[in-house]
Amino acid sequence: MSPSTIPTPLDPISEWRAWQTFTIIYTILLNRQIRRRWLLEQKSMQDRPLRERFRPVIFLEPVPTLQKPNTNKEATSNPFNKSTMDKLRTKAALLRARVEKGKELASEIERRMVQYPPIRFPTHFCHTCVSDGERVEVLLTTCGHRVCRTCIQYGVDEDGVYECSICFVPTGFVARSPLVLVKDCPGEVAPILRKGEVAM
Repeated sequence: MSPSTIPTPLDPISEWRAWQTFTIIYTILLNRQIRRRWLLEQKSMQDRPLRERFRPVIFLEPVPTLQKPNTNKEATSNPFNKSTMDKLRTKAALLRARVEKGKELASEIERRMVQYPPIRFPTHFCHTCVSDGERVEVLLTTCGHRVCRTCIQYGVDEDGVYECSICFVPTGFVARSPLVLVKDCPGEVAPILRKGEVAM
């Protein structure tokens, strides 16, 4: 590459705006993937008996807005602050990873919906190891993902808090597996669990 064709690096403010734009785009794409999974869950419940249905849960990410750069040394939106830029790049990278994982999960749901012999609950599986919810107990996290007990053990830190393998953030659990509720205690409401607590 000749010296004349080498791209000129962006100035800090332009780079700040570019990474902010990336986070907005990835958040919108992520919400589209979440909504796609939600629609697939609704579709899979249409043919189920009423006693075996459960309401699909959707947790959309708030879409960030463009912030005006602040050059104050202590400001969190200072594009000249290296740690601020590193956090913004990391956030964009994590959002991109979640978008890619969301595509995989939606494709897995679609595959399970057309599988023969048919699967009883095609959307109910561990989002980490893809274990079927009828073979293992799968819990719903507060961030809207499903995880089995085995994966929970590997994702719990020293303080007993589970870090979601999809969102990469600490999370809690909303309810027990719908399959367990149908089989063991039909008609009861799923217990609400505190952050880091695992249903027994």
